[in-house]
Amino acid sequence: MAQIGPATISFPSSELTERVNKTEKGQYRKPPVELEKCKLMEMTQYRCDVEGTDRKTARTVCKPFLRLFRRCANGLTVETTEWEFIKDDLR
Repeated sequence: MAQIGPATISFPSSELTERVNKTEKGQYRKPPVELEKCKLMEMTQYRCDVEGTDRKTARTVCKPFLRLFRRCANGLTVETTEWEFIKDDLR
């Protein structure tokens, strides 16, 4: 039987700083996490699609896309890709 990961809750990136400061049980983190002070990291992933329908001429084309993360001192790692582009507008 295939294992399924935990459910992921989707929310606007504008709520990231608020949500990262609460645990899964809804308790506030102490001390609060300041994402901007956490180390910025990046990872390149690839999305691959098959182009063409003929088995002899079809080819796989992969395109890179960048994901950004913040790794904090307490070990918390958070994907911040969208947030990095809007964070200055949130101030």
